[in-house]
Amino acid sequence: MAGLSGRRPRDLRYLLAETEAHLRDETERGIAAGLLPVQAEAEAIRRMGPVADLVTGERQRQATSGVVVVKEFLTAGLLLGGIGAVAVGISGVIAAAVRLVWGGPVLVDVGPGQTLAAADCARWLAADPTASSCRDAAVADWVGEVVGYRIALGILGAVALAGYVLLRRHWTRRHAWASLPASVSDTIAVVLFGIAAAWTFALGLDAIVVNAGNGSGQWLSATPVALGAASVFAVRLIRDLRDHPETA
Repeated sequence: MAGLSGRRPRDLRYLLAETEAHLRDETERGIAAGLLPVQAEAEAIRRMGPVADLVTGERQRQATSGVVVVKEFLTAGLLLGGIGAVAVGISGVIAAAVRLVWGGPVLVDVGPGQTLAAADCARWLAADPTASSCRDAAVADWVGEVVGYRIALGILGAVALAGYVLLRRHWTRRHAWASLPASVSDTIAVVLFGIAAAWTFALGLDAIVVNAGNGSGQWLSATPVALGAASVFAVRLIRDLRDHPETA
């Protein structure tokens, strides 16, 4: 087993125990077929083959397992990353609605004590000639970034999900599809979306307390999306654990 010296002791013990169990089973079959115990043991060893072949097979299995792990994290990253990006895009649509109903300052505003540099004011006013003040021009620019960047990220998320679907079809046809257990990916999603919901809600609440609500919309527009996604994945996780308790 020198060729497997780099493996963890626990894995080596498991491999040796598995090999011993296989030899014992083969020996029992030989005895049941009428061989003497010594003959049955020799036949079992012969069928097992050289140790070098066993080491080579185990190395190949390790390499295959490593590829599977990479595939599992790749597919999980595409799926969860795509869903997360789409969720951000949806929050951008909600943010756009907030701007239309309550105005830009509710979404993004100049913070208390924040000073706007003259050079920035010149740039903002040049981009928005209809603005009546530097503050209005700045708010319009920031609102555009909040809405535009989120929607753009949502589009990228949709592209990632499309890539996930195509990759799944391709690997499934080749019988090479691999993904994390549903309970694992759903747990990751619940934790990440739950943190996002709590974080954005806390920032929005802070803006309400500190700035009389102005600027809270950029955060609170994301909270219901994150909370909704966390709830969906929580329901999926409960179903996973109920239907497949062995994966818990």
